[in-house]
Amino acid sequence: MFDEAQLEAVFELLSRVAKAMVLTFGPNVEAVVHDLRKPKHSVVGVTGNLTNRKIGSPLPDAEFLPQNLSRFKEDYLLYATKTTSGKKFVSSTVFVRNKKKAIVGGLCINVDKEQLRQMRDVLNQLLEEDKPLLPQDELETFAANPEEYIAIALRTAEKELGKPIREVKGEEKVTVINILDRLGVFRFRQSINMVSDAVALSRASIYQYLKKCRSYKK
Repeated sequence: MFDEAQLEAVFELLSRVAKAMVLTFGPNVEAVVHDLRKPKHSVVGVTGNLTNRKIGSPLPDAEFLPQNLSRFKEDYLLYATKTTSGKKFVSSTVFVRNKKKAIVGGLCINVDKEQLRQMRDVLNQLLEEDKPLLPQDELETFAANPEEYIAIALRTAEKELGKPIREVKGEEKVTVINILDRLGVFRFRQSINMVSDAVALSRASIYQYLKKCRSYKK
């Protein structure tokens, strides 16, 4: 557990650890350090290039928004992920907690095992120690910029609705806006135009629905 004043040093240390890991294990590994207090620019350290992210990139997805972090009681290890382009990884996240035990950051490790399996003769010992992944659907994640974050959130909304967003009508559109607001989409300036195109709503209607959704939460 760390004081707020210690966190910058913690993130700097984790960035060095991330670099050492990738240099040791090779280009099939990516390690990313997140300051989860800053959703719009959470990446503060990154080594490796599996997901095309850089310092200043946003949260990988809405799973790691501040309001969603309390569900993680332990580190999040060995879960299946995929990028917006369809690449599949095995991922683990080690969390940084403050003195109040709240999650404020994390070191995320992603491994491209498809290529590793092609190198099985060299890395056989590593692969023999595989542990089962968490039982869940593959999580689409690794937004490298605001546009990708919004696109992932739109597809997440479609999963929750059980239908393509283009097919929603009437009050269902309010539900879409509520889901996207919960996923943190409207933090980004690009969001209104992208959501307007996706949901077939005017900018004015989006602002009206947002006001309506947020009034219910007060």
